[in-house]
Amino acid sequence: MEEQNQHGCQVEKSEDIRACCGFHCSQCPAYVGNIRSEADQSRVSEAWKKIYGLEIPAEAIRCDGCQKPDNENPHRIGGACEMKTCVQKKKISHCGYCEEFPCSLIERHLGSVESVAPGCVSTLTPDEFKDFIEPYLCREYLKTGTNQ
Repeated sequence: MEEQNQHGCQVEKSEDIRACCGFHCSQCPAYVGNIRSEADQSRVSEAWKKIYGLEIPAEAIRCDGCQKPDNENPHRIGGACEMKTCVQKKKISHCGYCEEFPCSLIERHLGSVESVAPGCVSTLTPDEFKDFIEPYLCREYLKTGTNQ
C-alpha cells in the first residue's frame, strides 16, 4: 500500500518502515521506536563505533527516519542525506525504483555496510549481527523495488 508524503513522493505504508536508501528503519536499533532507554542509546553508540568507526554520542542516538516529513523537524542521525534528496527529486519511494539503480551514490552508501559485514560474522554475536548489520543489508530489497 502506498501514499504520498509532503514532497509528493510515493511512500510505502506498512509496519515495515524503510528509508529512501532501503535501510530497514523499523529494525534499526537507533530508530525512535526501538530506543527505550539511555542504555539502548549507549549500546548503539558503542557498537557503531566498534563496527563502523562512527563517533556518535549516546545522547544523539535516536532517528525518526527519513520518511518522516521535514516540516515535523525530525531527528535524523547524520543530518542531510544525498539519497533522500535524490529520491524526493525523482518522486519515488526509494532508490530501487530509480532507472539509474545502482548508481555511484547508492553503491558508496551500501558499501559502507557491505564491506564490514563479512568480518562481523565472526566478531559479533548472532544477536549483535542481527541488530547492527542486518537492518542495513538492503540490496535485495532495492533490486526488487522496480518489480513491485
